[in-house]
Amino acid sequence: MNKQKLPHGIEWTRVQKCVDGTTITLPGYTWNPTGGCFHGCTWQMPDGSTTECYAKTVAERLATSSYDQGFEHHYWRPDALKQPLKLKDPAGIFVGSMADLFGHWVPAEQIQQVIDVMKQADWHTFQTLSKYPMRLPEFNPFPQNVWVGVSLPAGHMMKAEGAARALKAYLRHMEQVEASIRFMSIEPLWFDAASVFEEWLETHDRLPFEWVIIGAASNGRTIFQPKQEWVQSLLEIFDKQCIPVFFKGNLKWNPWREEFPSNLVGIPSQLATMKIA
Repeated sequence: MNKQKLPHGIEWTRVQKCVDGTTITLPGYTWNPTGGCFHGCTWQMPDGSTTECYAKTVAERLATSSYDQGFEHHYWRPDALKQPLKLKDPAGIFVGSMADLFGHWVPAEQIQQVIDVMKQADWHTFQTLSKYPMRLPEFNPFPQNVWVGVSLPAGHMMKAEGAARALKAYLRHMEQVEASIRFMSIEPLWFDAASVFEEWLETHDRLPFEWVIIGAASNGRTIFQPKQEWVQSLLEIFDKQCIPVFFKGNLKWNPWREEFPSNLVGIPSQLATMKIA
């Protein structure tokens, strides 16, 4: 597992929890018992350039020894399965930062082994994130300490209209997920997604998730900010729904938000006595 060290790393793995009126920030980690991805996500940037998934860039340029068959390949690492059990202090753990655990190519028995470990390590808060939400309900109900996330549809070369249609389908699948926290990662925010959520609320009382992450688009070190009205429209919807919002560090916005779901998952005695490195 890789610790997400301040001030960098994947910020939202450092989950905040309230214990006896005191806010505790858990250390964040990534854990990859599976690796590789077949989605081939790309996004068309405002300057006409095309950017790809950061994990593919890392796998093929910086970590080639661990991805010797390329990123578009399924890697199963059973030797990594027990790693969370060896970490005794509670932590936030993002499962599959270099993979999609619920991708259609991942055998169900491997997914179930990962879920079994997450259930056993009940003092941690695990976060999963997938672009294949249609498979998530197969594993209901998820352990109480597992937050189940879905990513905004990728760009590829589809237009925003196609992504909006895909997002509508994503919401239908998310509605079927049985988890303590379901979340939506709107990163990058590359099209005006607010209308999809507004349309959903015309026929539903609430959105099918309890937390949301919003971030900008990037191409290497170049950051492309979403239109301000796109972000503002989303915030108005989520605030009315009382859905906490977490901003990725690449987003420019004021006032800043790093909100987490309010439910406490973990063993209170461990949270109260743990030492945060």
